[in-house]
Amino acid sequence: MVENLLSVTRIDNDTTKVNKYMEPVDEVVSSAVVRFKKRFPSAELKVSLPEDFVMVMMDATLIEQLLINILQNAYIHSQTVKPIELKVEDYSTKIWFSVRDYGIGIPEERIPTLFDGEGYNENKDVKADGYKGMGIGLSICKTIVKAHGGDIKVRNHEEGSEFYFYLPKETEEE
Repeated sequence: MVENLLSVTRIDNDTTKVNKYMEPVDEVVSSAVVRFKKRFPSAELKVSLPEDFVMVMMDATLIEQLLINILQNAYIHSQTVKPIELKVEDYSTKIWFSVRDYGIGIPEERIPTLFDGEGYNENKDVKADGYKGMGIGLSICKTIVKAHGGDIKVRNHEEGSEFYFYLPKETEEE
């Protein structure tokens, strides 16, 4: 939680700008996966990256933390029975990241406000997954993505849930 809060304090709240540099996507993803696996060595993870070398304007530390938060949520809350999938896709103007689990899914009524940090602990005595958190991790993720000019969403699929976000492909001159 402290690391999450420190990451967000790096974002200027008045302008929501971050210090972005051209960064190799595969290195940022690799670093996030290594840190996640150190914390959760028994977690099964499948990673899919674009075949081509992709550079994106980003604050690598913040995007790494974002990926770790989403992977951690998938591992802790989904009760997944299959490996978690982390996929990165390169499109003409955007780089899409997705984390898909094969677990219990998210109650549909929670999806519209999931990234707002509201209502997380409304019933503190009843926890479907047995894990108690502050409920701020996903709002931090949203802040990071928005500060990069992207968007983040979540949806359920037939066997679990999927978090996905994009970062715009920019050039250093922009």
